[in-house]
Amino acid sequence: MEDKENTGSVATGVEKEQLKLVKASVNVITDPQQSGLLFTGDVDKLEIPTDYHKLIKVCRFFYMHDPIAGTVLNKMVDCAITPLTNRKGECDDEEYETYNALSEMLQEFFRNVCLEYLLSGLVIPHYEWNRVKGSDLSPKLNSRRRVVVPDNIWFRDPATVTVKNSPIPNKKYFYVNVDANTISFIKSGGKLPDGSYDKETYEEMVRNYPEFVRAVKSMKGTKMQIRLEGVRPIMSKTLPEDAYPLPYMENALESLMHKRNLRRMDYAIAARVIGAIQLIKLGSDEFPCTDDGDFDHIKQQMTYRTSSGRQERVYQLFANHTLQISWVFPDTQTLLNREKYSIVEDDIIAAFGFPRTLITGETLRSNVAGGSDFAAFSPIATMETIRDRFLEWLKVMYSEIKEKNGFKHQAIPAFTPMRLYKLIDLNTIGQTLYLEGNISRKSRQELVGLDFDTEVERKAEEEKIMKEKGVPDAPQVPYSSPSIGNNPKTTKTKEQPDEQAENESGKLAMAD
Repeated sequence: MEDKENTGSVATGVEKEQLKLVKASVNVITDPQQSGLLFTGDVDKLEIPTDYHKLIKVCRFFYMHDPIAGTVLNKMVDCAITPLTNRKGECDDEEYETYNALSEMLQEFFRNVCLEYLLSGLVIPHYEWNRVKGSDLSPKLNSRRRVVVPDNIWFRDPATVTVKNSPIPNKKYFYVNVDANTISFIKSGGKLPDGSYDKETYEEMVRNYPEFVRAVKSMKGTKMQIRLEGVRPIMSKTLPEDAYPLPYMENALESLMHKRNLRRMDYAIAARVIGAIQLIKLGSDEFPCTDDGDFDHIKQQMTYRTSSGRQERVYQLFANHTLQISWVFPDTQTLLNREKYSIVEDDIIAAFGFPRTLITGETLRSNVAGGSDFAAFSPIATMETIRDRFLEWLKVMYSEIKEKNGFKHQAIPAFTPMRLYKLIDLNTIGQTLYLEGNISRKSRQELVGLDFDTEVERKAEEEKIMKEKGVPDAPQVPYSSPSIGNNPKTTKTKEQPDEQAENESGKLAMAD
């Protein structure tokens, strides 16, 4: 509203008198029940950080705050890291059981590694070696046997790692930035910031990382970089001119930032609706308001209730017929319109290469059939590549276990197949392969999500109950297998001719 004087005319008989109208004014009413929206000077921009450590910080932010980014990464971890199995190969029972005993620990480790691989593209695992009793590792192993296996497996935070190129293009140097708390902990012999001591952790660091502890003790100052030797990092794709890998989310960051700015715009409009402007008009063309005291009287009536620190929801107001009270709201059509998010969300999904069907279980439009199998090809290829990198890293660990324990052979690790196709298609494929004799019963059941050992145990329990209750195993139906309800040892098959028929043929031969 402009703070300027206006002029009006009032007819009083024949004469016209020029009168000055009152000035417009603003009265701010503070509602103690309403919490305002906090605005800061830090405004989001569509600028992708060029520094790797700032880049992964942005990736982590959107993983935790954007529903599409968080859901896609979680779904990829859940789909890619299927149960870890080991193929026996030429291993004996003791060797095979040693590798199998590590599957549970490695399963949880790879789930965390997969998420970090998608967020930063850089995973540097570490593990310690421990000699344990065979029976402590698995009840199937001899208690007198001592087995050396990896223990306390973990990976470094990529925010503390610096990567540098070497003169050889395919070789890189990795450095860890040691923080001040770790330096103080080692130099003080295990003293924590609160003044207490953790001797057990300190002695474990001295025992497992002696070179690292010696390097920290010999340094001066509170910051240092230590070169990591003998590490086997798991890295995503890397451009020739860059030392750091490319995070999986990098292509989607610009669209994610744009979506966040749209949301900030909605928050700003919503804040203006909450803190709306109340417009109070007093007077009209026929009866203009020329006395400032009239407005002061209205202000007193409307604000005296709030002077005590509380806001009344309903109160009485006394005024003449020229008083008009209205609310000034911003245009909320943009706030209510969801179409502005559709385009940017399509770009985000395209950048991830992950179909909408696997995110929410439904397509964008209803009654759309077909294409789901083809849509799964892209994420399957990405997840298979990730699984191959993990398995190549795991094979080297298995080789180290073989050398430290004097094994002659090592198991072959593998993840179970991903089931990202229609169940009816998997069932048809499994049935065809099984009837052709190309897969085992266990593989046949795994295709549809069943466990072979569990089904065998259940069938044995059911058979025992059926015999106790005198109930047949299964009813005979047309075209059913002749072995249903019979003993497999006495069941006639095409390969086993009837005994009576053999005897009759023998008698005929003797008569001739």
